[in-house]
Amino acid sequence: MKLAIASIQRNRGKWLKEWVLFHHLVGVSTFYIYLHKCTDNSKEILSLLAKNIDIKIHIVSDELKQPQLACYNHAYKTYGNKADWIGFIDGDEFLYPTNSDSLIDVLKIYQYADLSALGVYWQCFGSSGHIQDPEGLIISDYTKRAPLEFESNSHIKSIVRGFQGQYCQAGPNAHLFRTISGTYDEVLRPIEFGFTQNKPSYEKICINHYACQSYDFYKSFKMNSGAADANENLVRPESWWNTYDRNEVEDLSISKFLQPLLNLF
Repeated sequence: MKLAIASIQRNRGKWLKEWVLFHHLVGVSTFYIYLHKCTDNSKEILSLLAKNIDIKIHIVSDELKQPQLACYNHAYKTYGNKADWIGFIDGDEFLYPTNSDSLIDVLKIYQYADLSALGVYWQCFGSSGHIQDPEGLIISDYTKRAPLEFESNSHIKSIVRGFQGQYCQAGPNAHLFRTISGTYDEVLRPIEFGFTQNKPSYEKICINHYACQSYDFYKSFKMNSGAADANENLVRPESWWNTYDRNEVEDLSISKFLQPLLNLF
């Protein structure tokens, strides 16, 4: 079974190596990465990683409207027949199995299920009190998150089956795809709006969403970075930071991968 990831990223060069190596460690064999309005060294970092990992790099036009949805649709149309599953996640999202070492083990459970996509719930992490960006890895520097009842944890990101003639279209947002057999969560409840009214489940798989990172990162980049699936001119006000900078729970679940990840550097 082959798992790929498609992602659109902007100025994530500082964290790209960690993000790629982490997902390669947990079972992703191929990456389709779209660089949008990058002014850093993201392309150079990916080119170096591509010497040992299967990475397809695309440079996205600054003029492209709703670039995230456009890139997701391009990735599925271009590469959908080259993988059994394609996960569609962002550079601040780390997708991993909660009770095994490989995402492949999880996806095998749904191999014959009547679904087009598996919806994976967020766990939203705050700043862990960092004002400036730390020098370590994201998964070791940011360990504090919101309680699981936090409203935004009801959002999912999608792992979509590679096509075998199936219809698949990204939208109306980056969370959900329009498909023939629909999107279901890990306990096979249908997801219809990119989020659920049900209690999120993390028994098999989850996404650590490092939405905030440091306060300096928010002020210097996140605040004015827009939303690539909707409004590119979106400005996230201080109230956004106050909503998402939740640090009540220390969660070290992902740390089981820390030493194996460090061994890859």
